[in-house]
Parts: sequence; structure tokens; C-alpha cells
Amino acid sequence: MAIVRQCLEPGTSLAGVALAHRVNANMVRKWVVKYQQGGYGQPPTPGTVLLPVVVKPPSTSRTRLQSADAKATIEIELARGVVRLSGPLDRAVLQLVLDALSA
Repeated sequence: MAIVRQCLEPGTSLAGVALAHRVNANMVRKWVVKYQQGGYGQPPTPGTVLLPVVVKPPSTSRTRLQSADAKATIEIELARGVVRLSGPLDRAVLQLVLDALSA
């Protein structure tokens, strides 16, 4: 909502606000239009599930699993199928996959 409110201030550049918040300007435009149509600020409809969102600042260095072959593949065989992960993999993504499989 704060981004949308900033965009609605007189003389404000939507693209500038989007850039300052590192958000895609086309997405911000959609938020502004939806807000102006009354889509935001309304109570959710019954049965709607709202999930918490946490935005973290980008890391200055991303850790990648190193491989001599960029086309390396990790295969995890399960009773119900095979999970294949290819290419250089982010440690966080691999951890999410392993956590999901162990749940």
C-alpha cells in the first residue's frame, strides 16, 4: 500500500517509485489501477487465505554449488517418482527441495 500511496502523490513518477523500491513498474501500475478501482483496502472475501510475506534485501553474493560441468544433474529417486535438478543450483533452493521431501 505504501508504494501505491507514493505513486498517487501529485508530481510523482510511478517509474521512479518502482525503481526506488526495486519493483517492476508494470506491476506497480497494476497495483495502482486495482487500488483506484477499490480492489485494495477491502476486507477479504470469506475463504480467502492470506499468507505472510517477508521481503529480504538482496544478498551481495549468492552462493552457488560449484560443478565442473554446468549441465550436472542431481537425481533423487522416490517411491512415487524421480526429482531432477539441473545446472548450477542455489543452496537455498536445494535446501527447500530437501526440506519438502523430508516433510
